Amino acid sequence: MAATTMILPSPSPGYFSPSSTVDAKQFAALEQKFDTLVLQLQKLLPRNASSESADRDAFKRHLLPAAARPSLPMSPDISLPGTPALDAQLPSVAVPERAGSKIALQILDIIQRYGSNVAGGDPWAGKAKFVPMVEAYVAKNEPVQMVLPAFPFKSPNRKDKTLGHLPDLGEEIGLQHLNGLCESIAEIYQPAANVVITSDGLVYNDLMGIEDSEVWDYSTALRNIIETKELRHLKTLRIIDLLNHEDTSKLTREEYLVHASCYRRELVAKYGPRDFNSRDAVRNDNDTCMTYKGYIKFLTLDLMYSKVSALTQSQTNPKKRYKEAIENIALKMIERGKTSATAIEAKCENHVRLSIHPSVGQTKLSVPLIPQPNNGPIMTPWHCSVAVGIDGSFKTVHAGDVKETHDLIYRNGQPSHFRERSDIWDFGDTKVEFEHLYPTGLIVRPAAGSQGQPSLRDFDIMKLRKLAEVQSPVVLRGFADTNNRELFINKSYELGEVLPWTFGVLQDVQDHKKNDKLHNNVVSDEAMPMHYDGMFKFVTKKDENGNDMKDEQGNDIKFQKPPGFQLFTSVTTAPKGTGYTLFAASRLFWQYLPAPYTLERLEAAKWRMDNDGFWDAKIKDLPLVVRHPKTNAPCVRWHQPWDASKTKFSTCKVTIENDSQDIVDLVDQMLYDRRVCLWFTWEQGDILLSDNTAMLHTRSSFDGSCERELWRIHFD
Repeated sequence: MAATTMILPSPSPGYFSPSSTVDAKQFAALEQKFDTLVLQLQKLLPRNASSESADRDAFKRHLLPAAARPSLPMSPDISLPGTPALDAQLPSVAVPERAGSKIALQILDIIQRYGSNVAGGDPWAGKAKFVPMVEAYVAKNEPVQMVLPAFPFKSPNRKDKTLGHLPDLGEEIGLQHLNGLCESIAEIYQPAANVVITSDGLVYNDLMGIEDSEVWDYSTALRNIIETKELRHLKTLRIIDLLNHEDTSKLTREEYLVHASCYRRELVAKYGPRDFNSRDAVRNDNDTCMTYKGYIKFLTLDLMYSKVSALTQSQTNPKKRYKEAIENIALKMIERGKTSATAIEAKCENHVRLSIHPSVGQTKLSVPLIPQPNNGPIMTPWHCSVAVGIDGSFKTVHAGDVKETHDLIYRNGQPSHFRERSDIWDFGDTKVEFEHLYPTGLIVRPAAGSQGQPSLRDFDIMKLRKLAEVQSPVVLRGFADTNNRELFINKSYELGEVLPWTFGVLQDVQDHKKNDKLHNNVVSDEAMPMHYDGMFKFVTKKDENGNDMKDEQGNDIKFQKPPGFQLFTSVTTAPKGTGYTLFAASRLFWQYLPAPYTLERLEAAKWRMDNDGFWDAKIKDLPLVVRHPKTNAPCVRWHQPWDASKTKFSTCKVTIENDSQDIVDLVDQMLYDRRVCLWFTWEQGDILLSDNTAMLHTRSSFDGSCERELWRIHFD
């Protein structure tokens, strides 16, 4: 029988060459030497005897990250931009030099960018584990599969924490955030990725006094959100799916409730850990300890008004008894969690394991579902309410903490979220309702039950401007007369000083079906680079008497004057799934800017742009960051590099003049990051207003045979 050949990665110089091959006997001998070395290293450090085996495995993983892994099939190499912002801060990890490794690492970089592993822990302690998983999907050109146990049921404390037993705006944001992670992966890897959500409510609900019916209602509503929002990268599994029962797709609510307790017992019987001591696990495993502390923290408030609390109140020293009861429930949850994890691993083998709990990143990657501005406290949607700020930010809060400062907002008769009180939401006689878009933006509609269809003619459009100044883009949807050309132009003059083009006030944005290089790609069906409007708009500087200013050669002194706002209306739309307009928010760019980059560094950066074709401009000494004229907030000023492979029209080369050229890749990656960038789908008749300083924008491609048409006006 022929000897098996394996590829050994090189952890560091002096161990093995990446291309070294050994047969199985040689490999076994080398592994035995590693075991001996690990034992010697262990003797140098104080260790708990009960965790010697785990420590030995950890040492081996560190020294030989993929020693026992056979080589994967080769796949064509792909030339993609790097991730300098992340590469600069990550510790060195030995990875085999295979074609799929490069893209696998880039995919993991994106997952880690969305992650939030504990400070002080190596966020890439488990990279050697995750790389081969992702690499295997890449080798087969399949979507990368991730799994996340989450979305169990709402906290039973509906007085201080949550708004009810059904999903609300918090769950919507969390699900869109996960889908955005997969969409961000699709930017560099076409098969993209999926997140399999295992709704684990039935694992824990009996411990907390939650009825099985609430678990069903919550998970069913969750699936409805995924379907309604078209979150195509999210899949769901119930506990019954983990048990491999046949054809669960037609399971009814009645059948579920009859058998729910049986499913739970079957899960424990089949996957419950043998000889597992949850107290020992809390003492000896960092991730388990962090999960246990998290359980204690939220259970203390969750069960404040429960039967558990009521029972302890009748006992001696009720505070102590309540604390003990909480600790016992938390320990049982640790054991149930171990059971669930084993079942998930059996069902979702080789999936990248995500977690909503804090982690050191060795066996799972922690992903916050609603990241918080200014490093605010992270809470899961089922343990909190969402408070929407005037600036459009989504903050996770306990309901009891914001009732005096925020209004409770209902949607479809159900409590949805809190909204910061302000007259900015008051549209006078026109009754409206608001839909908050993730990650940025707002849709304003006529309120449900409005008599007739309100007309743009009677609408106080300055209300729209006030909203756009703090949370662009703002969309007016469902109003009449929005495609009246004369009315649209007249309304623009109510908003501010209209800035005309040489051809007039309104630009008709549609495909002119011209292909020569000197034509403008704005009026084509091509995708466009991320940019701000007015990049090429210069005006002559005036002196105090209003006269044109001249330089020493007698030429007019000109300066760049971009418009403050863009006003659009959608006349006709492109086919669904094409012709998106993308809006990237500077506010979110700074929220997610990765180390080692800082606002101070980027604010000092200057760049130049060399453009040919229609614009034929060479502009230098451009600031990467400008301050907003109203709020003084830092705003990104950018035009994405655009070469001939992307367009048949004008190309654009961007150079960082006084810092690393890596900043180009950083800015481009961040502006398309789905935590920063909204992919907006137009509906016919939409009016959209966007702040051209706070936002950058672009367009995806569309089929030129369609009649997609927008009208656009600039104003200050």
